[in-house]
Formats: sequence, structure tokens, C-alpha cells
Amino acid sequence: MKQGWRFTGLLALGGLAMLVASACATSAPPAPTPTAAPKPPAAAAATPTPVPPKPTAPTTPTPRPAAVKYGSTGTLGYAGVFIAVEKGYFKEQGITPELENFRTIAEMIPPLGTGQIDVVGLPINVPLLAAADRGVELKVVADQGQGRPGWDNCYIVLRKDLADSGKVKTAADLKGMRIAIPSPGGQGEQAVQIMMEQIGLKLADVELTVLPFGEQAAALANKAIAAAFSCEPAIVTGVRQGFALKWIPNSKLFGGRVSTSVVVYGSRLMKDQDVGRRWMIAYLKGNRDFIKSFSSKEGRQGVVGILGKYTGITDPQLYADMEVTYQEPNGLPDRGSIEAQYKWFVEKGLYTGKKTFDELTDLSYVEYAVQQLGKQ
Repeated sequence: MKQGWRFTGLLALGGLAMLVASACATSAPPAPTPTAAPKPPAAAAATPTPVPPKPTAPTTPTPRPAAVKYGSTGTLGYAGVFIAVEKGYFKEQGITPELENFRTIAEMIPPLGTGQIDVVGLPINVPLLAAADRGVELKVVADQGQGRPGWDNCYIVLRKDLADSGKVKTAADLKGMRIAIPSPGGQGEQAVQIMMEQIGLKLADVELTVLPFGEQAAALANKAIAAAFSCEPAIVTGVRQGFALKWIPNSKLFGGRVSTSVVVYGSRLMKDQDVGRRWMIAYLKGNRDFIKSFSSKEGRQGVVGILGKYTGITDPQLYADMEVTYQEPNGLPDRGSIEAQYKWFVEKGLYTGKKTFDELTDLSYVEYAVQQLGKQ
């Protein structure tokens, strides 16, 4: 009996001890938990610098399409237009160029007056003034070719045997001799008259005969004429054949510079100035390419190829041998020489009307084109 109690008592004491231990464990303060070092505050995200939007390239409006008919005789004087056609300068301006060929200058003016063609290039002449007197709407708007030192495509040529023999040393020695001009009342006749007056003689002191440029070399070879007012390529032809000498440059007779031909607008482009301005931009670009190729030789081969296509003059050596007319890069005519030609028409009685070239000239188109392209 006593043993059983002791056993039970021991169990009780053991339980009590466990309860005490448990209580002690419960009442003990918890061990401190280590705290992590506080994290530094996150850096504020950098605000991206705003990128300005790319500027929108200005859009060039598409030019209004237009077809423009141009009249020419297919000679080298029309080089600026031929180049502008082939290089696409008219196309850039929305213009479809339509070239009309004429046999003579005189044939161009009636269709210009009736609107069958829009633009022509022609020499300073009386028929142009007379057409304006009749009420034909037209304006001289640009230069088309000038004679200048080094750019004289027209000369008084002399028969070579007369020079070699010493029979003709100055213009005074031509007195009583026969001189050829391409047409009466034109610049050739005026040039011969100026030549004679400069040495104190008159036009009547020589015998004038009318011969086209293409027939002059043969006339010199046959000694049918002593001299001629001639233009390229007829000059080089005579020189190569040994019958002619380049003698007096045309520009020298007019004080160093002479406008030989001009660009003329008809009524349509006078009214539609937008098309007229765009046409002029393309034309001046062609002129500038021409001048560059014959002054620096840059692009010469391509230009010669274009001119050969339109003029039939395909020999590169011919272009190297002859002087070509000056294509004014800013399109400005030489006013002094034009006034001199006008005065001559009046004094000779070739023109008796009231129109003047000042009245017929409108340079606003070339002024606009130069503003767009820059002056050269």
C-alpha cells in the first residue's frame, strides 16, 4: 500500500515539477529578435528629358500640270531649252514641253499671235514690232543669246586669199567689194553698216548680196564674195575648208556685248503667270548647264549629246573649234544693244510704228526665276 502511494506521489510531484517548469518558461521574457538595418529610401526615378518632335518637312505642292508649245528653228541658239527638256527641268515644274520646228523666224510670229504656240525664241526684228503694232499680245521676257568676247558665234568673215595677199587689211579695203548677209533688214546688214561707218564709209560703198549661212562657204571658195556676216557652224565650215578667216566679232561692233535673240511669250503665258514663271525657272536651269559645260567643260559631253540630237551637229570637235553664243544665266537681255538695234530700224525706215522694246519687255518672269534659283 505504501509503495503504491509513493509511486503515485512521485508521479504527482513530477507533474507538479513539470507545471512549474512550464510556468517558468512561459513567464520568461522572449529573447530579443535582431532587427535589420533600415534600407535607405529608394532614389526617385529620373524624369526623362522630353525629346522635341522632329520638325515636319514642308511639303512642296505638286505643280499644276500644263503643256507649253515652244517654237524654234532647231539651231544652237535654242540650247537652253533643249537642255531643259532633256534633263527634265520642265517636268520638275509640272510642264510638258512641246517643241514646234519652223523653217524661218518669220513663220513663228503668226502662230504666236493666234495662240497656236505659247513661246518663241527669235532675233530682235521688225516683224516682232509690227505684230505688236497690229495688236498681237506678246512680251519680250528674257534673253536667248548674246555675243560677248569669247562667246561670239557671229563674225564678219573675210575671204582667206584676200587676207593672205594683203589686198584687204582693214574694212576700208572692202570698198566696192561684195559682202554677203543672211537677210535684209536684220542684224547682219546692221553689222556691216556699223563696220563701214566706223572707218568713215557708208553702207552704199559696198555691194550687199543675200546668201543663207549654208551657202556662204561655197561663195567664198568661188570668190563670188569678199566677206560675209556669218554665224556658227558656217564659220567653222569655211575656216576648215581654207576659204575663210574669222575677222571682226559681232560683239565688237556693238561695243562689246550684243543681244542677238530673245524669248517672247504669247498671250497665254502673259495671262497664266504661274505657268510662265515655272517655264522660266526650267529655262534658266538649262542656260546655266550650258554655260557651265562650255566655260569649265563640266558636263560638256552630255550637253553636246543633247545639242546634237536637236541640231544635227554631232561632231564633238566642231563644238571645240567654234564659239557658241552666251546663254545669259539670269535671263537678262542687254538693253543697250537692243536699243541700238531699235534705233537702226527706225532710222532705216524699216519700222515706222509706235511700239518700243521698253513697252514690249516684261522681266518679272526672270526676276521671279532668279529669286528661286539664286543669282549667278
